[in-house]
Amino acid sequence: MTSSGIRVLKLFVSLSVYAYALAVVGVYALMYFSGDRWWFGTVLLYGPRWIYFFPLVVLVPLALLWYRRGLWMLAVVALVIAWPMMGFNLTKSPLVSSEPADLRVLTYNIKRWEVTADEFAGLLDEVQADLAVVQEIAPRRFNLPPQWHVKRAGESLLVSRYPIVRCDISKREPQVNGIYCVLETPRGPLGFACVDILTPRRALDKVLDETTIFDLSQIEATQKMIEDRWYESSGLYAWIASFPEENKIIAGDFNLTVDSPIYRRIWSSYANAFGRSGFGYGYTKFTKINRFRYSARIDHILSTPGVKPVRAWVGPDLGSDHYPLIAEFRFVDSVASTGGGTP
Repeated sequence: MTSSGIRVLKLFVSLSVYAYALAVVGVYALMYFSGDRWWFGTVLLYGPRWIYFFPLVVLVPLALLWYRRGLWMLAVVALVIAWPMMGFNLTKSPLVSSEPADLRVLTYNIKRWEVTADEFAGLLDEVQADLAVVQEIAPRRFNLPPQWHVKRAGESLLVSRYPIVRCDISKREPQVNGIYCVLETPRGPLGFACVDILTPRRALDKVLDETTIFDLSQIEATQKMIEDRWYESSGLYAWIASFPEENKIIAGDFNLTVDSPIYRRIWSSYANAFGRSGFGYGYTKFTKINRFRYSARIDHILSTPGVKPVRAWVGPDLGSDHYPLIAEFRFVDSVASTGGGTP
């Protein structure tokens, strides 16, 4: 190859490296700022994120041969994808917390027929849960052992070792999207809520098309469904905040990633158990498209300042397309506020 050809090749590789870096930053910015606001940003937000590693397969060998100075840029881009973009969590707490725990809480979307009552009861015993919420229970009997206090509404179930004093129900007509119960614990009353928020899949199914990729005629309907998700989260937040209990735990299938504008705007004033005390990706939802599989963390356990998360982890696979999420909490004696500012 002539010297001029080598120069052209080096220029091409260097431009490709920087174009890739800019593209990744641009995609992440679209996810972060326009996801759950604009239909295309929402597609990116809830789509597979590991695919952005693919160009590295070509660019790393090319950079090794023709532009070694670009390797540091590729390393930075890989770190951006693996860490903030894919949601790797570096907690300040140790993997096994030295802090004593007063409560162990579990949330699990069982996908209707995929997990039986016996399997779920076994899971409760295995993880030694004190409180649990279940979403997407099929319209059938779902009986648990008699030591559990249970409240069922629609496709949601709230389970407690402690007596249930009072319960209220929230509906996204005609379906139940929230259960709020007051539990009588040894440390006093605890507000415990189960939520099951609209999935973004309904909006994305409208605009995605197998033949044309995007069905632009469905954009208006898709945007309306995105607005419905904002409205529902705002309503549920206000509903839970209206109850007077100082200590509250909110758990369930939020169908929101923590970098979603909806989550950041409405729910982030609560402490996220995995975000505060978990390690790793903490993926709880697995989606399969043809041969491709990707994951997201859309199930959450949140709390007010009076109940501090000290450890969180993902439980075993029992057959649902969700994994259970488990968290431990410690009651804090002195609390400055109840958490959750007005969204």
